[in-house]
Amino acid sequence: MKNAFRIVLAVLMFCAISLAMQGCAKKSAPANDPEVSRKAGPKEARKVVVATVNGAPINIDSLIRMMNRLAVKNLPNQTPEPAGELKQKALDRLIQQELAYQKAKADGLKPEEKYIDEAMANLRESFGGEKEYAEFLKQQNVTESELREQTDRSLTIELIIAREVNNKASVPEDELRKEYDREKQNYMVPEKVSVIDVAFIVKRDNDKNSSRKANTILRKLRADKDKDPWKLVLDGTFIIRTIDISSNKEKELYTAAKKLKVGGLSGVIKASDGLHIIKLRDYQPERTPPFDQAKTAIEGKKT
Repeated sequence: MKNAFRIVLAVLMFCAISLAMQGCAKKSAPANDPEVSRKAGPKEARKVVVATVNGAPINIDSLIRMMNRLAVKNLPNQTPEPAGELKQKALDRLIQQELAYQKAKADGLKPEEKYIDEAMANLRESFGGEKEYAEFLKQQNVTESELREQTDRSLTIELIIAREVNNKASVPEDELRKEYDREKQNYMVPEKVSVIDVAFIVKRDNDKNSSRKANTILRKLRADKDKDPWKLVLDGTFIIRTIDISSNKEKELYTAAKKLKVGGLSGVIKASDGLHIIKLRDYQPERTPPFDQAKTAIEGKKT
């Protein structure tokens, strides 16, 4: 699912949870003014509560961090949001996240330790070294244990977002089947023709030599029990490649390939771009996929 769509659905999910738990978030006054944190140290700022969500506190330190994060998202040429609006938006976001986290915990959702370990390792690696990582912890005024708790929390919220997005985006199977029956032709799997191509480098002044070379190579291939072009020794007069061809490109090669069985070898083919010898590697005709295979594509279209 596309990231933008996921974000929209995530916001809708947060709103649904908020409505279901309406009235559970209470603002504390007058401590919700970020000016308070400027007069207090980092540790004290964590004790200043700006709101509670079902008894869980949201402190002013978290509020300011969220305000900074939202402010960074503004484009350079955009007019900055008024401080009051930015503060309210940040507080709403924190409340939504806390509600989502509480819902996830109540439903027993918890990320596996290996995913937390992986996220922590990626974060540590992103700083380039232990010294830089330690400096980051110092700047953020957090311990590694606290950072791990934050990572656990973020991944827990990701789990409920993923679950709610999938639930809300699901389409009834009978509707999917109707779509499949109605527009089955739109989900056709196209024909596939894959060949190993020995393409000769033809020079205008020695077409006869190129033709002789191509026929010599053809005899070598026919003499090989596997008829394997990859066994040929490159000498600068030809190249070997694996390509998929179709009727509207490499037309001469496509026409020759259609006459072969899988594993079969062509003769020397004169095409618009020179001489070729091909071996049919794989052929799959155009087909209508069964419903189970087309289901994912139909769901993607519907959502």
